[in-house]
Amino acid sequence: MIGLGLAPIVHTGFALTPLLEEKVLTVKFTGNGDMAAVAPLASFLKQVHREATHLAVTEVRFDLLELYFMNSSCFKSFVTWIDAVTRAGTAGYRIKFIANPKQHWQRRSLDALRRLSDAVVTIE
Repeated sequence: MIGLGLAPIVHTGFALTPLLEEKVLTVKFTGNGDMAAVAPLASFLKQVHREATHLAVTEVRFDLLELYFMNSSCFKSFVTWIDAVTRAGTAGYRIKFIANPKQHWQRRSLDALRRLSDAVVTIE
């Protein structure tokens, strides 16, 4: 299989770590999605879409088990990404968010993302 052309992002307070296994691209998001994370996340999600399409992955998973906070601007980045994937129609991959059940805000907030496109987004 072709190698992953997506580098991890590590900043003070948060990290985005991609891992490709078979046809599934998993991104582990750790720390806090505060204002410092907004621009790097938006750029990273564009790269995720390009890589997922290029590598013909079947699923992109966002592991949020170690994410403790995410502001509305970070959520907007996810909304923009999900909208782009849905509009493309040819992306060919599904999006799954793996939520931390101890972070009650995640379930409510991620459910709003799921409603953007039930056909593409699921929450575990």
